[in-house]
Amino acid sequence: MDQWLERIKKSLFPLSVEKADIRRTLAEWFYTGETNDLEYPDEDCELCGHKEIRYQFTIQNRHTGSKLLIGSECITRFEIPALDNEGEYLSAEETKKVVAHDRQKLITDAKKRRMIKTLVELKKKQDDFDVDSFVSYFKERGAFTPKQLAFLFWRLGHHKIPCQPADFKMTIKRNREKDQLLALRDFQIAAISPCLSSAQKKFLAESQS
Repeated sequence: MDQWLERIKKSLFPLSVEKADIRRTLAEWFYTGETNDLEYPDEDCELCGHKEIRYQFTIQNRHTGSKLLIGSECITRFEIPALDNEGEYLSAEETKKVVAHDRQKLITDAKKRRMIKTLVELKKKQDDFDVDSFVSYFKERGAFTPKQLAFLFWRLGHHKIPCQPADFKMTIKRNREKDQLLALRDFQIAAISPCLSSAQKKFLAESQS
């Protein structure tokens, strides 16, 4: 912990009112809720110096207004609090939940962007592919039907377009969607398997037994 404290002293003291007691210095800082996805892990944490940071979280000094872009682990490690809706400091446990939620949102949003880029690439290879309708459907429901997924992976494979299957989500909330899943051939199910949630895989296994 001592080496971490020495690193953050160098980062925080010049930007804080308190320049001797690191714990009092840390008490001047809070997590603003601002986040940024760099898409590539090519930045350093401005607090501890940890390299290859992709997701940045902004902390701010309540006295000087100075800001630093840091990794999420530093917020919890050094107990830098988040704020509630009324501007009051949250507890360490509550802050941990806020940071975890914000980090998961960054990851989820990144997967969505990557998935949409994959669909755009498919459009470049196949002119008659209606990318707008697929994107609109996804934005409306947050997932694709089994039939849509089977079609997408068939065409992506045909055009040799690389993708990350786990970026694509499937919905079977409606009976007709469940019927679509059960009607797929084994090779189609194998292709879309990474898109299925645990509950969906359980449904499929029970329906096929």
